[in-house]
Amino acid sequence: MKRIIIVLVLLFSINLVFAQTSIDISGLKNEDYSIGEDLSYVVILLEDGVKITQDVEVTIKDALNKKEIKKSISSNSQDFIVIESNFPGGLWTIKATYQDAEVERTFLIGENAEVEFLIEEDELIIRNKGNVRYTKTVQIKIGTETNSYVQNIGVGEEKKLKLISPEGFYNIEVTDGKTSIKRQNIQLFGTGNVIGAVDTELVGYTGFAGVTNPTNPEDQSTSLGRLPLALVFVAAVTILGGLVLVERKISKKKKNMG
Repeated sequence: MKRIIIVLVLLFSINLVFAQTSIDISGLKNEDYSIGEDLSYVVILLEDGVKITQDVEVTIKDALNKKEIKKSISSNSQDFIVIESNFPGGLWTIKATYQDAEVERTFLIGENAEVEFLIEEDELIIRNKGNVRYTKTVQIKIGTETNSYVQNIGVGEEKKLKLISPEGFYNIEVTDGKTSIKRQNIQLFGTGNVIGAVDTELVGYTGFAGVTNPTNPEDQSTSLGRLPLALVFVAAVTILGGLVLVERKISKKKKNMG
């Protein structure tokens, strides 16, 4: 009897050692997934050809590793994620792992180029609401003057452009050929006859877009630190030249007196 029990235990142990575990992912479609769509899938886990329910680790990420989702799910049960607006378009992978077994499958998220234009006071805000880098050319019309600006805005990012023109009220139109915005009677404050737009990150350095509040005398003064480097250089050369001329006149006067 003891021998029979020992044999059975050995057979059971051998069966555990050589149990075959397989894992796969099903339910993914071949077409591109769209923003807002549910991506449903099932991690199939088999042991010796029989479905088993175990915790499985799942990692979902895009090809450039900009977005990654990790979660633990039950095998052989349907799970899903929602394709959100900040999911980069292109190739994605979904990997399922259970002990030493793992499987990886791919799927595609369609590219969605979407932008939002906002005009707040004298600033134009270009906000990338799509899942790909925004690289279109934007045309900005101020009054009767139209200028084009090539953009390069990352996913989820925005750019602010200060609109400039001789002081006055203007009708403004912004378009990239697909998305447009129009505003009337927008008050702008500029310098000279320049009409266009400039990146707000450069305004503090160049002083190109004029003062913030033309009625405030404190805002009308331009500090040396905000002047372009070229103007500072020209001023320094001019002052140096003046000192040289003064020195020459003093030297010439001393010689004549001698």
